[in-house]
Amino acid sequence: MRIKTWVGLLIIALLAGGLAFFGKTQIDSAKKEFAAAEADMPESAISNYFKHIRENDYDGIYEDSMVVSPHINSKADYIAKLEEIYKDVNLNEIEYAGLDNTDGSKDYKLYYNKRYLATLKLIRSSDGRWLASTIFSGDKSYTIEVPTGLSITANGSPIGKEYMTEEAVVASNFTGLNDTTPAPKVDIYVLENLLGEPTIEVAGQTGYGSLTDVLTGHILIGKEATDPSLATTMIEDAEICAKWPAQEASLGQVGAISITSSDWYKRVSGVQNQWFTAHGTSSFSNQKAFNIIQQSEDSMVGFVTFDYYASNGEVSRTWYGGYQMSFLNVGGTWKIAGMAIDNEKNPSKHIPLQD
Repeated sequence: MRIKTWVGLLIIALLAGGLAFFGKTQIDSAKKEFAAAEADMPESAISNYFKHIRENDYDGIYEDSMVVSPHINSKADYIAKLEEIYKDVNLNEIEYAGLDNTDGSKDYKLYYNKRYLATLKLIRSSDGRWLASTIFSGDKSYTIEVPTGLSITANGSPIGKEYMTEEAVVASNFTGLNDTTPAPKVDIYVLENLLGEPTIEVAGQTGYGSLTDVLTGHILIGKEATDPSLATTMIEDAEICAKWPAQEASLGQVGAISITSSDWYKRVSGVQNQWFTAHGTSSFSNQKAFNIIQQSEDSMVGFVTFDYYASNGEVSRTWYGGYQMSFLNVGGTWKIAGMAIDNEKNPSKHIPLQD
């Protein structure tokens, strides 16, 4: 039986198409197998890591880092460190040396022009992919004092009791009291090897703030004060304390607003004020109380700044003061339990002099 020419051509075309489809399917399958094999190699994670660097996709690197080796550095600090490391580095000329770890992970030390850059840690994720992360070991340590019983997060990461060094102890800004019974009690956490100061929050609660203690450098956590009368009390008492060395207030007036059985009062009562020149004019301005937190219902700590002007008609001067003040509520009256000078908090100190 003869087959018409057009029918023969159609059969040939169909066969060719079928063979082409079969060939394409084989190629696609091979590509997928190659891609899968490549993804199964640790080096794929390094390639992906540098792809992120080239495209300035630091968010992707940070997200991978939280899977590879969970840490409590903030994204901003982490990215700033990455940018510092790879500034002016030709990524194509980076060399690396690998090391297999007993837990199945791998470490790769990166070098550029024979200079050590950083270490990459590689792990196989739960879905079988290899992920890479830069391992940073910062040199900064932070101590956090948290009202006893509260849980905290640092840069969004939960902080467990493995970071706690002391439990239910007197807050450091109240240790100068002879009787520390009424002082707030705190749990102390220490966070090490960080790139920068962490953002601390109370887990599951709002309305809490923090303050970095002038004397210890500890981060104090407490409820943010919402009662405006607390700020007023701080300012009024700060003015009395400032007037004492200027011979405008008596030691008795300072004692009336202080817990006299405290290291703070012992220090202030020994201040010599004979050096201060007699003056007929003085005034306070720009008074401000801020960053007030309460480590317990009957305590508060915060900063006060003020400008104090004095003149005797011939000589005049303005002092830019700043205090950190800790108070306890004693029988319904707020009393100073501790104080530290921190004039750097006063913005007036940092105003450039005008010609």
